[in-house]
Amino acid sequence: MKIYDKNIEEFVDELINSLRKIIGDKYVLAAVSGGVDSTVATYLTWLAVGDRVKAYIIDTGFMREGEIEKVKSLLESMGLQVNIYDASELFYNSLIGKSDAEEKRKIFRELFYETLAKLVKEENADFLVQGTIAPDWIETTGGIKTQHNVLTQIGIKPELKYGFNLIEPLANLYKDQVRMLAKYLKIPEEIRERQPFPGPGLLVRCVGEFELEKLKALKNMTVLCEDLLMKIDASQSFLAIFKKPRMTTSKEISDFIKEVKNITGIGGRGFKTFEFYERVTGIKGDSRVYSKMLGIYYKEVDLLLRAKDEIVKVFPKILKKHTRIAIMVSEPRPAGKYAIAIRAVKTSDFMTASVPYVDIKLLQNIVDEVMKDKRITQVYYDITPKPPATIEYE
Repeated sequence: MKIYDKNIEEFVDELINSLRKIIGDKYVLAAVSGGVDSTVATYLTWLAVGDRVKAYIIDTGFMREGEIEKVKSLLESMGLQVNIYDASELFYNSLIGKSDAEEKRKIFRELFYETLAKLVKEENADFLVQGTIAPDWIETTGGIKTQHNVLTQIGIKPELKYGFNLIEPLANLYKDQVRMLAKYLKIPEEIRERQPFPGPGLLVRCVGEFELEKLKALKNMTVLCEDLLMKIDASQSFLAIFKKPRMTTSKEISDFIKEVKNITGIGGRGFKTFEFYERVTGIKGDSRVYSKMLGIYYKEVDLLLRAKDEIVKVFPKILKKHTRIAIMVSEPRPAGKYAIAIRAVKTSDFMTASVPYVDIKLLQNIVDEVMKDKRITQVYYDITPKPPATIEYE
């Protein structure tokens, strides 16, 4: 059944009746994060079987500062009873020093479901409900990147491996459809229109090797810049942290810069290029590519920003080792060990996404906040759409 305003009531009734038949008189544990997907899945299940749903927020240590308490309060305002389980030490100890994006995601997934399996057993539940939606399993089965909440679609049998049966009431829906359901269900706007946040949280925004200092710096930046990031006209906007990139050049890069000069009308010297150490996830055709990001510096930043669409059209034709282009929007300073990338995208379904132009004054305000942290040496604005990039870096 399709979700349109004219039959959404029928769609919801069918979902609730289906959940009642599946669950029967059993108990359900719900994994909820405060995002619209997991909230809608949990709330529908609660409407179906009431207080036999035990909702849990797993504190992995990768949520934003103060977010768990805020989410708990919002969910309880809807009538849900919400528990918090702190597993942050387990996650940190298992992930410190890991740098490969897929390895990090798979470790996170295993720890996440081991923790949920323990809670399911403690609560004498038979089912786990979660908010998996279509893009999650499409990207995972397509080999783009492993989403932590995809099991059955890749052949994992949770009833055998973890001891629970899995319920995914939204698995065939897309983000815009889930938001439509949320509006119909009168879920608070703060949850309904909340920007997507990855299941592994800030782990996948600490790009490359995971370090606690890196995470601490990113959490600090995210708090400082949250209000400014929300001023960007985007479906999603966030910061990611990288090791300080190295200045680099090659014939391929020189050819690319010549093309950038042709596009922008910039003559003479003044360009600098930086290669990020970390490999980032991208898309080529229907497959995942895992390669480098190139940073461009020129003192007149706005000339590059206004030409971003033309720049991203030509770079895949010239650069073979890079899947992303980012414009440096700060003055580089020698001190510091990390770089920050600002990522903003506009999309309706999160399967494809464009990058909005951001006013240079707003970018400068973000830069000013970020550069207060002496560990940060450079700030970039990632101008790469999806495809060839994914929205997140890992």
